[in-house]
Amino acid sequence: MVMNPQNDASLKNEAPSAVTPERHCALLAALVESTDDAVVSKDLDGIILTWNNAAARIFGYSAQEIIGKSVRVLIPDDLQHEEEVILEKIRAGERICHYETLRLRKNGEQFHVSITISPLINEEGKIIGASKIARDISERKQLEKQLIQSEKLAATGRMAATVAHEINNPLDSVLNLLYLAHKSDSLQEIRAFLSMAESELEHVAQIARQALGYYRDDGTPTLVDIQSLIEHVLAVYHGKLVSAGIATECQFEKLPRLLASRGELLQIFSNIVANAIDAMSRGGKFRIHIKRCFQPDEIEIQFADNGVGIRNDDLDKVFEPFFTTKGNIGTGIGLWVVKQLVEKRGGRIGITSSTNTGTSGTTISIFLPLTVSEISQHKTVN
Repeated sequence: MVMNPQNDASLKNEAPSAVTPERHCALLAALVESTDDAVVSKDLDGIILTWNNAAARIFGYSAQEIIGKSVRVLIPDDLQHEEEVILEKIRAGERICHYETLRLRKNGEQFHVSITISPLINEEGKIIGASKIARDISERKQLEKQLIQSEKLAATGRMAATVAHEINNPLDSVLNLLYLAHKSDSLQEIRAFLSMAESELEHVAQIARQALGYYRDDGTPTLVDIQSLIEHVLAVYHGKLVSAGIATECQFEKLPRLLASRGELLQIFSNIVANAIDAMSRGGKFRIHIKRCFQPDEIEIQFADNGVGIRNDDLDKVFEPFFTTKGNIGTGIGLWVVKQLVEKRGGRIGITSSTNTGTSGTTISIFLPLTVSEISQHKTVN
């Protein structure tokens, strides 16, 4: 390739000249004046030395009004201590980055700022003051506040849905037990049904008190016989199981009583049994197996149905709040509540499922750890 000497000369003539110190300072000044952030400098006593256009716009003071005054006029009374800390750090040569705080406008309005402060060093290497960049973040803070409010409203909605779901299960049981009591001619049976209904209503009251904040259920543990508790839940749902044509098969190993919250375990088992009934609307077999796992020391409570099953794509979502595979009849709360309560007790939960014809069904396994005293109790029982 042959270069044209004439063109080469013209390129040399268009080459930018070296930037002089004066031009460099002018460029820096232009940058400072064109930025949207307040750029301010002050001496080591906090006296303002320079003030750009953005500072005038953000704080409301013109340069003529504010230069020579203390930076403290921009700080709310209850935050005056911040300036002492800032000056100490600057004198020590430290830099303060993106510190969020409140400052004052000329009209007395407080607003949120993010400030970055760096030491000003002269040619001799001596710290003579500080440069400050302040960004008005009021709009961002307002958006954050709105987001927090939205989250609170969403949380309130989730709590309301959870309470409604958790109350609905025992109320269904109460109606079922009252129906059975009306149909029975045996005084002993009627009393048994009414006693179970009373127990379910107490469960409703406990959930309501907890939700309203009058009673905080801290899960105070008591010794609970898991087998008896599951038998109680199955008795409550007996009518629904029979009417749906569901046969129940239980296999219980001899285990120690667990130190746990009876109410929370009732919620766990009730939700799983209710889900199994919904999955076997055309009948089926519901198997419950409780056994001891020695590595690690825990018990496994397994619930298996041969209902419609859950698709593989949905299995990872079943423990998420408000996810349901039941269409309009589901709330998507039950398994989410189960997982929260199991993990609260230090346990874990697993699920497998199939939708294949002939082998469809869902198995839920709950693993609850045994305490040292429960392990000792188990050895004594055996």
